[in-house]
Amino acid sequence: MPQTVSDRRFHLAVLLTASALAGLSTSGVPLLLGQTDDQGQELFEEKCTACHSLGSDRIVGPGLAGVGEHRDHEWLVAFVTTPDRLIAEGDSIATRLLAEYQVPMPNLGVTAGEADLVLAYIERAGAAATVLGDAPTFPAGDPKMGQRLFTGERQLENRGPSCISCHSINTLQPLGGGTLAKDLTSAAATYGGGLTTVLDETPFPVMQDVFADHPLTPQEVADLAAFLAQVDESSSGRSRLAFPFAGFVGTLFLLVLTGVLWRARLRGVRKPLIGGRS
Repeated sequence: MPQTVSDRRFHLAVLLTASALAGLSTSGVPLLLGQTDDQGQELFEEKCTACHSLGSDRIVGPGLAGVGEHRDHEWLVAFVTTPDRLIAEGDSIATRLLAEYQVPMPNLGVTAGEADLVLAYIERAGAAATVLGDAPTFPAGDPKMGQRLFTGERQLENRGPSCISCHSINTLQPLGGGTLAKDLTSAAATYGGGLTTVLDETPFPVMQDVFADHPLTPQEVADLAAFLAQVDESSSGRSRLAFPFAGFVGTLFLLVLTGVLWRARLRGVRKPLIGGRS
């Protein structure tokens, strides 16, 4: 039976509706031709898992559960694609995050379309997971071995460069240290439980270039993490002692200064009196 104009219009409407629905992810974010929800997961695993969990756990950066409920979608896309620009422009949220987590989010070359896919995946999966996949386990670490690895006294198994070639620690000042990257004296406090993840995943661009073909072994990760934790603890202990010591020295100095000035004052008063008697 030949189709009427109304039939054709009805079928066209159904086709357009189906096409529109097919072009949406499960979270309602439009997908580009050829893109699927699986790509959001793949991008998250490739770009994000080194620093973020899907739950509320902090690794290097914050956990991302519910992030779409707390941040505007356009801002999230801008921060995922060009975090360096937002930080440079003094964006209030980006600046606050940097102050809290001490590590700037790197520009990973993510496009706006890819950011949409990642955010859609986070929205779907974040509420149901605390961390993507099984958390890696590491052996017990030896801080003494960690120091030897850090300083290069002991070569890394996969022949990567020693940490001191790029980083410094204030307790190792006689040895100097590199200035290419930040001082790691407070690394354990900065990264908390995410320290082993940083050492294992090497999420920062320079580290990725250096260690791509020379990864740290699980034992080396554990040893270095144990050493950095020890450094942070001893540094914090010195800081706690520094204040009362400085207070004691300052008080002693004021007492000595007061005594000197008071003696000078007394001599200044006595001399005229003695001179008047004679």
